[in-house]
Amino acid sequence: MKVFVMRHGEAKAPAMQLGRVEPDSARELTEQGHLEAIQAAEWLAQQASKIDLVIVSPYVRAQQTYAEVAKLVSAEVVEVSAEITPESDPEMFASALLARLQIEPAETVLLVSHMPFVCYLTSYLDQRVQPPLFPTAGIAVIDVEPLAMEGVLQGVRAPEQN
Repeated sequence: MKVFVMRHGEAKAPAMQLGRVEPDSARELTEQGHLEAIQAAEWLAQQASKIDLVIVSPYVRAQQTYAEVAKLVSAEVVEVSAEITPESDPEMFASALLARLQIEPAETVLLVSHMPFVCYLTSYLDQRVQPPLFPTAGIAVIDVEPLAMEGVLQGVRAPEQN
């Protein structure tokens, strides 16, 4: 099974609203971030014509990134999960995902999330690698064997590598 772990595209810096800094969850993609997401989606469409399971962070920038991907890659099941935000526990999420995939097999899974979650999740799925740094809209490709509860990182691709 292929698991694609994707970081959102470039996001705007936090803005001030009514004298307060906007919540991190409300940050939107920049124009460059949308372009990065489109480039990553074009590459992803060459790797998989459809994704069996997509899990997306509820944060605006992740939602916007997935919206660009969804234009080019169809999905069977799309879920929004607060378990893949920047502060989430990647080890707990990975364990739950692998257990789920033992019961509900899938050929392809796409996760759209944030730093530092994506780097630690990748390292947890392939415990032989150090947490890789992700470029914005970067995608790690991991061959995962849910029954063995482990994976092999194939690489991390930057959007401009198309």
